[in-house]
Amino acid sequence: MGRSPRRLILRRIALIAGLIFLIWWWNCLPEPLFDPPYSTVTEAENGQLLGARIAEDEQWRFPPADSVPMRFRQAIVQYEDEHFYSHPGFNPIAIVRALYQNWQAGEVVSGGSTISMQCIRLARGNPPRTYWEKFTEILRALRLELSYSKEEILELYASQAPFGGNVVGLEAAAWRYFALAPHRLSWSECAALAVLPNAPGIIHPGRNHQTFEQKRNRLLQKLLSEEVIDSLTYRLSLLEELPLEPQALPDIAHHLSQYQMKMMPESRLRSSLNANWQKHIQDLVNLHVLQWRGNSVHNSAALVMDLQDGSIKAYVGNTTNELADGKEINMLNKPRSTGSILKPMLYADAMALGQLSSRALVPDIPTRFGDFTPKNFDLKYRGATPVYRALQQSLNVPAARVLRDMGVPVFLHRLRAYGLQNLDRDAGYYGLSLILGGAEVPALQIAHMYRRWIWAMQGKEEDSIYDILGQAQDWGPIPNSDPAAIYSSLQIMEGLNRPSNWQQWGSSRRIAWKTGTSYGFRDAWAVGTDGRWLVVCWTGNANYEGRPGVIGVETSAPLLFSIMDYLPASPFFEPPYDWQHAKVICRESGFLAQEHCRYRDTIYGSKASLKNCPYCEPIFLNTKGLRVHRECSLDEPKDSSWMILSPAMTWYAQRSELNYKAPPDWDPQCLAPIDEVLKFIYPEKFEVVRRSRDFEGTLGKVILEAGHRQGEVEVFWYVDDEYIGSSRINHRMEVALELGTHRLLIMDEKGNSAQSFIKVVD
Repeated sequence: MGRSPRRLILRRIALIAGLIFLIWWWNCLPEPLFDPPYSTVTEAENGQLLGARIAEDEQWRFPPADSVPMRFRQAIVQYEDEHFYSHPGFNPIAIVRALYQNWQAGEVVSGGSTISMQCIRLARGNPPRTYWEKFTEILRALRLELSYSKEEILELYASQAPFGGNVVGLEAAAWRYFALAPHRLSWSECAALAVLPNAPGIIHPGRNHQTFEQKRNRLLQKLLSEEVIDSLTYRLSLLEELPLEPQALPDIAHHLSQYQMKMMPESRLRSSLNANWQKHIQDLVNLHVLQWRGNSVHNSAALVMDLQDGSIKAYVGNTTNELADGKEINMLNKPRSTGSILKPMLYADAMALGQLSSRALVPDIPTRFGDFTPKNFDLKYRGATPVYRALQQSLNVPAARVLRDMGVPVFLHRLRAYGLQNLDRDAGYYGLSLILGGAEVPALQIAHMYRRWIWAMQGKEEDSIYDILGQAQDWGPIPNSDPAAIYSSLQIMEGLNRPSNWQQWGSSRRIAWKTGTSYGFRDAWAVGTDGRWLVVCWTGNANYEGRPGVIGVETSAPLLFSIMDYLPASPFFEPPYDWQHAKVICRESGFLAQEHCRYRDTIYGSKASLKNCPYCEPIFLNTKGLRVHRECSLDEPKDSSWMILSPAMTWYAQRSELNYKAPPDWDPQCLAPIDEVLKFIYPEKFEVVRRSRDFEGTLGKVILEAGHRQGEVEVFWYVDDEYIGSSRINHRMEVALELGTHRLLIMDEKGNSAQSFIKVVD
C-alpha cells in the first residue's frame, strides 16, 4: 500500500520544521555574545591598574580579561554550578529539583540555572523569568557549549556578571570592593565576590552585611568540605573583614587615562609606565606647583623616557592639586613655545656643516634682520662669544645669527625629520624666531626629537616609534647626522651650571641638560639626560598667562633634577670615536688655525672641514708699539699677528668677559683702513624694512646702529647726503624714512667713514 498523502504532508512539515529549528538553533547566539559599553582601563607595564573611566552606560565594566584566577574559578563553580565541567550546558537534575521546589512553593523560588545558562541570560539582557524563557535558555546553553570551551564560558560569565550597584564583572568588583587585582584576591575575598552575582540587588557591601557574611562563610565551608582549601585557610578566611562600601579606583595616571578615553574609548591599554615612578613623579609635580602657587603659577608637567627603546616610563600631564586652575589640561600634549630648547640641535648642525666648532667665536652684537630684532635674556652683548658659552648661557643673538647663516629652511627640515611634526608651516612663517621660541610644540614631541637626535649620534638609522597609546608612528628614517657634532653639543650641555640647590648633587653623575624660556615668561622648559633616561619638564600656566620668574633654570630645572635624583643612575654616552676627527684650531677664535694664529689647540669633533680662522691677521708695529704699514714706517716694523674683530664686535668685546685685547692704535702718520675703524651694525648690508605705524597711525622710525673700534668718539650721520645728527659712545640713530631706497653714510671726526643702503616698503 502506498503512503497516505496526509501522512506524507505531515512528515514533510515535520522535516521542514525540524530544519527551521536546527537553523534557528545553530544561529541562536548573537555574534559577539556580549557587546556592552566598557570602561576605559589604563595599566602599567606590569599590569598594575593605573586608572579607569566609567563606561558610557554608567557601569564599571572592564574589558574582558583573558583568564579567570584559579581561586575565584573554584569558588564560583562550587557556589553556582558544581557540575559545570561535566554537564552539556544544563543540569537535568537541577532543573527537575527547581521545578519541584517551585511547585511546592507555588511560585518561582529556584531556577536551576547553570553558569552556561546564566551566561545566556546575561547576554539576552535579563528578560522576565518564564518557563518558556527557561526552555530557550537551555537550548541556547547547549549551543553555547558547542562554540565555547568551559574556560571561555567561565571567562564570559566572570566579565559580565553583576556584582551589585553599577559594578559589572570580576575585575571591576575586585578593584571596587578590595582595591586589588583579581589574581591577588584571597580565598575569603574570592568567596565574597562569588556569592554576589546570585543576588546582587539584595546582597551588597554596605547593607545586609550579616546575610552577606553568612553566604560567604557557607561557601568557605563548602570549599573546605570539598578539600579545595585546608582547615587553616578556612579559619583564617573567616576572620577576614568584608568590605563595607565600594572604594575609589586608582587614578595614578590621571591625564593619560583622560587622553586614552578621548582617543581610544572602551580600550584596555597596557602602557609602558612604571607605576612607582609615575606615582612619585606625580607627587613631585604636585609639590612643585604648590611651591610656585604664590606667584600664580598653576601648572606643570613632566615625563621620563627610556632612550633605549623610546618607551615612556612616567607621564604626568599636569598637577592633580584640587585648587590648581587648568589642572585637567594635559600639558604634555599641548603645543607650547619651545623657547631655547632647540638650540643644541642648531649648534650641532652648524658644527656638522663645518661652519663652527664648539669653541668658535660667534658675534654677539646688536642685530636686526628686517623687522626681527633678537635680544639676549640679560639685554647685554658680549661682542663675540665661543659656541660653548653661547649655548650654556642660551644667548639669543648668536643663535639667530647662526640660524641666518645656515638657513631657516635647512634647519626646519631637520627638525621635522627629528620628530617635530607640529612644525607644519613654511620657513617664511617661522623665520629666525624659530630658534627663540617662535614655534609651538608639545612636550612629547620634544622628548621624541631629543631621542632621535641622540639615536643619530649612536649611528642608528631606523626607529620604531610608538605614541603613548601604543600606536605606531611613521616618521621616516632618522636623518643623516654627524655623531661627533651631536656629542660635542651634549658635552656643552653637560657643562651648564646646575640650579643652586643641586650644584653639589651627584657630582660624579654626568647629565646633559638644557633649559628654555618663552617670550613673556609663559613657558619654562628643562630637558636632561644621563645616558639612559630622558626627562622633559614644563612649568607655566595653561591659560598662557605669563608670570615673572617663570624661567627654565629657576622653575623647571629644579624639578628636572628632583626627578633625576629619583631615577637609577646610568652611564653617560660613549664618545663616537669612529666619527671624531682631530683639528688644530686657533685658540683665540676656535676656527681652523692658519699661519697667522699665534696660539693653537687640538680638539676632536666633526669630520667636516672647519672654516679657516677669519680673524687672525698679520700686523706691523713700530718701536712705539703703534700699528703701521710697512711702507709708512720710518724704522724697521716688527712683524706680529693679532686677532682682529669688527668694530662693533670690538666695542662690546672689550666690555665683556671675553677679555678681548684690541690691536694697538694706528700711528698718526699711517692711515687705518676705513672698514677696520667704523662699520654699520644695522643695516650691515642692503636691507629691506617695512614701514610701521602706531595705533594712532603715526609712522614709526627706523633705528640705525653703528660700531666704532675706539671708545668715546663722535660719529656723524647722513641719509641721502643730508646730515641728520651725531652720536658718541653708543652709536644709534632713529630716523623717519620715506618709501624707497636710501643711502646711509657715517663718518667720524678723523674722516673714517662707512656706508650702507636700506629700502623702505609698506
